[in-house]
Order: sequence, then structure tokens, then C-alpha cells
Amino acid sequence: MSKSLKTLICLISILILFYPFIRLAKKEKGISIIEGEIKKGDIIGDILKRQGISEIEKNIIIERLKDIFDPRKSKIGDRWQLHFDKDGNFLKFKYFEKPFNFYIVEKREEEFFSYTEEVEKYKKIFQKQGYINISLYESMSNLNINPEMIIQFAEVFESKIDFLTDCQKNDKFSIVWESWVDKNENILKDIRILAGKYETNNKEYYAFYFEKDNFKGYFDENGKGVESGFLKAPLSYRKITSFFSRSRFHPIYKVYRPHLGIDYSAPIGTPVSSIGNGTIIFAGWVSNGYGKCIKIKHPNGYISYYGHLSKIEKGIKNGVKVKKGQVIGYVGMTGAATGPHLDFRIKKDGKFINFLKIKFIPEKNIPNKYIEEFEKIKKQYAKLL
Repeated sequence: MSKSLKTLICLISILILFYPFIRLAKKEKGISIIEGEIKKGDIIGDILKRQGISEIEKNIIIERLKDIFDPRKSKIGDRWQLHFDKDGNFLKFKYFEKPFNFYIVEKREEEFFSYTEEVEKYKKIFQKQGYINISLYESMSNLNINPEMIIQFAEVFESKIDFLTDCQKNDKFSIVWESWVDKNENILKDIRILAGKYETNNKEYYAFYFEKDNFKGYFDENGKGVESGFLKAPLSYRKITSFFSRSRFHPIYKVYRPHLGIDYSAPIGTPVSSIGNGTIIFAGWVSNGYGKCIKIKHPNGYISYYGHLSKIEKGIKNGVKVKKGQVIGYVGMTGAATGPHLDFRIKKDGKFINFLKIKFIPEKNIPNKYIEEFEKIKKQYAKLL
């Protein structure tokens, strides 16, 4: 047998021996992934059908998914993935409902299994700048900044700027924030603002986040506190349509009666946030004309009220603790309302008071023992601004 023939036989033997593994590798490489987001009116079952899943497999996938997640609780913006083999056969369905966990239905050897996994995540810093056009909320939204980050930005500067009266066209803002992202850099959850800057009327306002031991908060370039205990407003609003009054002509009931709150005009769906840290003591519907509403108990004898909501944020219910700036619901016109707005009220020691007359005083400054470390953090963030 010639040397060249022996070599050929050897190569054929190797190919036969490793052929199964070569096929497997090609099959793994041939997996296709289709992904998308839940849109308005979407139902998970309909999504599966649109992607070519048979009626039988669709029903099985939904049933297995129900073991770990209620498909009826899917919401706009939730992400999903479908995995197929090279022949277009279903392999796996992934549903991303929570920030750090996802639900999986997988087909293995003609059987379907469901389980949850934690997303591989990393921290990443983002930075954006822009100019005011109409309002802070709309201008930041146009840059795809998360509503909670917008509210947090307004909250940070609340003792320095009233974003209704002081906010002017072409004012400049800069924001640096930190988020959890997955390996593809999809944002899973925004964590917090690290630094902010606002320029108006030739004045510059700064805020830097600093945390050491149990001490944390936002401070200006001189280490002075910029936060107060309450937000100046529970939302980004267009205008105040009704002020606190002991005698106001009611537009629906056509009589003069007290209006012990403030009506903030805003589009339906505008996020509403808690004005301060507290505990939910009511979240639901009331029949006195206030519609869908929320009540929050705060320290020092304060209770805040948020009425005419179109929707209450998921997870907001009696006994739940909330933080200042946390989104709790959305502007609507439920109950006795002539247009979309938030009816906001606040009690102090059992009596309604005028929220606009509360003085907002920064809570704390950087202690001397932390000044040196604060300066290092400030320089780091100032470069990003």
C-alpha cells in the first residue's frame, strides 16, 4: 500500500470517528434567536404564534410558563427571546420580567421544562447632556433617560431650582448615572444618579453623590447638602390649575367648598412619585370623587395623598415602604375630574396644610472627616460632567 493511500485512509478514519461531534458543532452554531419587547395589546400566546410556534407547542409553553410566572402579568417593555434550531424547531423561550431574573421554558427530548435564572449583570456609568426645550421631563425623555432618573434629578436639585418657575428654554443639564446592564449592555435597572449639573441665568448648580460608612447623600461642589426631606412636587407638571384654598368653586359640583390640596396639570400617564420616604397606608379606589388614589405616611406626623390616578404602580400596596422619588402611580382623571391632573394633598399632625408653604431646608453637609475623600469623588465625576 502506497504512503499516499495510507494517509488518505487515516484521514477518512478520523473524519468518521469525529463526524458526530462536527455535526453537533454545526447544529449549535445554527441556533437562531428572535427577540423583542411586549408592546401595547401584546399577549404572549399571540407572540408565539406570530413566530411560527404551533398551537400545541404554544399551549404547552404557556402552561409550563405558568409554573413560574403568570403570563397575564406581562407588561409593556418586558423583553422576550425565542431560540430555534437550524431546522426552525423550537428550543427555548426566555421571558425577562424582573430586573435580574428571567423565566425559561425549554424543550429537551420532546419534554418541556420551566425554570428561572439570574441574569449575568455588570455596573456601567452613563452620561448625557442636553438643553431645555419645553420642560425638564420632556427634554430628558427625548434623550431616552428613564423617568425615575428624571424625577431623581429634579429631586436632587429641589432646594436650588423650582423646575416650573426657574426652568427656562436653553437651560443646560448634564447627568451622570449608574445602571445594571447585561452582557449585551441592555439596561436592566438604573441604580442612582452619581452627579448632576444645571446651568440657568449664568449660574451653575452641581450635585455629587457621596457614600461612606452609613453616611450618604448629594452635595454641591463645596460639600454642602442639596437635598431636603421632601420633593418640591410629586411629578413633572405643566402648571398648577388649582391651589390650596378654604373656599374654591368646584367645576363639577358647582358649589364653593374647601380644596385642601394642589392640582398639578399633566398628561395622562405622567409618573407620580412619593414626595418622601414613608409607608403606604392605602392604595386603591375611593368613592368620594378622589378616584384611584394612594396615601403615604411619612416621619414627623406627615401623610401625603395622591388622587385621580390612572394607574397604581405594580407592588404599591398597604404596608409597603417607599423612598423619596420612587414612582408610585401615574396621572389620570379617575373619580370626579374634568381633565387629567394630580390632586395632591398633605396633612401634618392630622390637619391639611398648604404644601407650597413648606420650607425646604437641606438636611446635611459633608463632615470634615470625609472632605478629602469627597474631593476625590467630586473630581472624578466633574470630568464626566
